[in-house]
Amino acid sequence: MNRRTLIPAFAGAASSKFLVALLLPVLVVVLALSGTPLHAAESAGSLFKHGQAAEAREDWDGAYNNYQKAYTREPKDMRYRTALYRVRVPAAAMHLARARKLEASGETQAAISELLHASEIDPSNEAVQQEIGKIRTKAGEAQAEAALPQPEGEQEELAGIGSPTVLKPLSNEPLTLHMTEDAKVIYQAVGKAAGVNVLFDPDYTSKRVQVDLNNVSLVDALRIVGTMSNTFWRPITANTIFVAQNTRVKRTEMDEQAVQTFYLSNAWQQNDLNDVQTALRNVMPNAKVYGVAGQNAIVMRGTPDELLLAQKLIDDLDKARAEVVVDIAIMEVSKNWERTLGISWPSSVAVALQSTTTSSSTSSSSSSSTSTTSTTTPTLYDLAHLTANNFAVTVGSATLNMLLTDSDTTILQSPRIRATDAQKATMKIGSRIPIATGSYSTGTAATTTSALVNTQFQYLDVGVNIEMTPTIHFDREVTLKIKIEVSSESGTTTISDVVEPIISQRVIDQVIRLREGEASILGGIQDNQESTSWTGIPGLSSIPLLKYIFGSKDHTIKDDDLVFVVVPHIVRSQDIGPSNLRAIDTGSGQTIELRRKDTVSPAAPPTTAPAARPVAAVVAPIQAQSAEGATHAALAQMHDQNRIADGTPLPTPTATVAPVITPVTTAQPAAPTAPATAPATGLSLTLTPPSAGQLVNGSTFQVPILVNGGTDIASVPVQLHYDAAKLSLANVAAGDLLSRDGQAVALIHRDDGPGNLTVVASRPPGSSGVNGSGVVCVLSFQARATGHTSIAFTRAGVINSAQQPVAAPVTHLDLEIK
Repeated sequence: MNRRTLIPAFAGAASSKFLVALLLPVLVVVLALSGTPLHAAESAGSLFKHGQAAEAREDWDGAYNNYQKAYTREPKDMRYRTALYRVRVPAAAMHLARARKLEASGETQAAISELLHASEIDPSNEAVQQEIGKIRTKAGEAQAEAALPQPEGEQEELAGIGSPTVLKPLSNEPLTLHMTEDAKVIYQAVGKAAGVNVLFDPDYTSKRVQVDLNNVSLVDALRIVGTMSNTFWRPITANTIFVAQNTRVKRTEMDEQAVQTFYLSNAWQQNDLNDVQTALRNVMPNAKVYGVAGQNAIVMRGTPDELLLAQKLIDDLDKARAEVVVDIAIMEVSKNWERTLGISWPSSVAVALQSTTTSSSTSSSSSSSTSTTSTTTPTLYDLAHLTANNFAVTVGSATLNMLLTDSDTTILQSPRIRATDAQKATMKIGSRIPIATGSYSTGTAATTTSALVNTQFQYLDVGVNIEMTPTIHFDREVTLKIKIEVSSESGTTTISDVVEPIISQRVIDQVIRLREGEASILGGIQDNQESTSWTGIPGLSSIPLLKYIFGSKDHTIKDDDLVFVVVPHIVRSQDIGPSNLRAIDTGSGQTIELRRKDTVSPAAPPTTAPAARPVAAVVAPIQAQSAEGATHAALAQMHDQNRIADGTPLPTPTATVAPVITPVTTAQPAAPTAPATAPATGLSLTLTPPSAGQLVNGSTFQVPILVNGGTDIASVPVQLHYDAAKLSLANVAAGDLLSRDGQAVALIHRDDGPGNLTVVASRPPGSSGVNGSGVVCVLSFQARATGHTSIAFTRAGVINSAQQPVAAPVTHLDLEIK
């Protein structure tokens, strides 16, 4: 090819490269808009590396999502499973801390969404379920069902001891009575007014009493008359009572006895069963209490009131022990720097006198010669005629030193240990080193003249040894009695011809109280050493310009930082509610006689609800953090640097509507009305968006369906549409709105084709509707592709208790998946 053809070809190649460079961005944009993937799916190893990077910067959601994807693609790789399980606890703790902050600020629905996400990440975290139960309790919902089935009708009595009365009079109208008559006449007057038959003990001798009753209930009237006449009464049937003299003998004769077996669901050691038995025997000394350790059960014989009070006490005492996960970080940073510069001259010169050496040779006729060398001892004559050959001079060698040594060592040990309240937990990570020991004994035979030595060995645990006993308090603080020992073999020593190891150890043993998620330094030490040594010719090594020629300088710097940090995370807190804190009236004297609450008739004046018992103030939890991150902050603090913040601020939820659940008030069912033609005032249906950090391709997020400002809601049927190419429906879970009063809720969902969903949540037929705002159901979606998408209502509304539809405005949801 000549020059003239080469230039156009080169120019054409250059223009082609220019066109490719110009059109490549346009091609990328077109492919992105068309939804064509630019590259294949990431490998499990790449996702694992992304998860490690996210974990290093404490992005627990990102780490959990990447580890989960890596484990899904290669489930046989134990590294991915271990990493996934490792980040579950801090990721769930982070969402739990967010939920508590949101709930404290009044954003109840956003808090429930965070709690549901935390429960999905770590199903073993009981603290999440307890927080959901507390929110429902504050909203006026019924208590959770007991773990073991209870006899029919007992739950009503346990919900409010004495709420349903055994005596069922025909009328509960308030009584007003002013009489000064015989006690029997007054009893009969009260009984006739309430439709109750009154029978008297034949041994009872009545007396004349004066009573003034103004607008009191039947039970209170009977108690007042019994107090004035020194009598007591027992119900015989639903509308008959038996009256007798209030004496110990009569009460013993009249008290009904029953036997009941109580099963403890949380007693896992003998002390738990003994504690409950002791409490029952001290509170009710007249009852018979027997513990069956093999079945974790208590068999009790007593009056119905004693058995009912025993059930109340067992429900208060038979609680699952709180549990805590403690992150422990042990970080040691060592820096050794040494520089040696100069010339090391000989430090000594030795002169030694040598003996005189003579040599002689002999020859023979066979033409061979022999030489011999002999050394003679110096004589006085030799000393007088010494020459240079008689002296041996020894001069050491000179060394030119130009050496720089710089070594940095970082040792991080970050174990994690889970422990139960008041139970000791230990962890040992390391090895066991044998140590020789000896036992000395004298010989048994008469001919034995030497002692017998029997060498034995003991093993010493070397590594990281942790002993911890936590105490979890009701206000979500943790007291840790903890001992951390870090030991290693630093060398050996010989004792009586036996080589023994030298063990270096660092031990921290203390008791400390921390808030949940608070990082604390158990102990730390900072050791800085700097040494400088000179060697050289005296005088000459002190000359400023020539000191490195006539001497050598050794400069050594050693820095050693050691920090112990602990961070507690409560994964199961004490489940104590208002029903466990209220006082129970057990009557007067030694007899257990519970006071039942009366059923207030519509004509009776409204009663004022008792004030809630104050509880200890709860410290707002700080943002969850890892022990490793807190250790870095502690090291920086030891070097007098600025304190590192506890973490990035929590992102503000992007929900446009965050209604607060209001307590449900008991009301009579509303009378049927005409079909609604307009939406109720303030009634609306909305979709709560997830946080921006959850909208990642491949991740799972929740979208709660909320009802705002509802009145008499019995059913909520909705139809929705979503982009099936970008979203996949994973689950539909029931919300908290329709089940506030303990009613069972039927939740039905149907897939009507790609991207179409029908959900119907209904209360039982014939039940009254609920009022207020809350979550109807929670939709769980999995992101399948990046880009913009939406979830919209196609049909929506509510149905009241009269089975009449009520129109409600709706709000659609726009999402951006990254």
